[in-house]
Amino acid sequence: MAGQSGNQDIARRYATAFFALASEAGQIDQISKDLETVAAILASGGDMDAFLHNATLRREDQAKALVAIAAHYKVSALTTKLLGTVAQKRRLPDLAGIVAAVQDKIADFRGEVTADVTAAQALDQEQINEIAAGLKQVLGKTVNVNLTIDPSITGGLIIKVGSRLIDSSVKTKLERLHRALKNTNELSDKAKMKEVA
Repeated sequence: MAGQSGNQDIARRYATAFFALASEAGQIDQISKDLETVAAILASGGDMDAFLHNATLRREDQAKALVAIAAHYKVSALTTKLLGTVAQKRRLPDLAGIVAAVQDKIADFRGEVTADVTAAQALDQEQINEIAAGLKQVLGKTVNVNLTIDPSITGGLIIKVGSRLIDSSVKTKLERLHRALKNTNELSDKAKMKEVA
């Protein structure tokens, strides 16, 4: 747990410094686009994940590789510099956290929040817009929906905004019903034992 907290502190420090530089340079919109690209690359996993967590690679080689990837995707010079710095400082395993922390700062700056929505099946854009509109009424801020598909929840939605969690999934409702029935049966069994005693 302490390690995770330390990683979050590192991510926040890098995010704060990078956001300040982008703000001074008037590049908030540009780095926002850049970080969407970087986040998509990081989410691809596989070879990229192995590359980021490979401590045997020289940091200079990792930095060069990231600069080449940034050039291929036409990422701004400021974001390219961030990637190179993170590699040089041996913080590549923290890169996803840094990107997320910067995106949070950008959203906060714009008066937006991100809602992580888990659904049992894919939602169309109209449904996503309805969720965003409903959350905007409650939160009073523009809501960006980050959708994840998880068939195991069976139906309904799980919505997480910051520390708030709304779980209306069928899976959770069935688990609650199961616990309630189990408790009722246990109480009933205890009552029967008293009657026998």
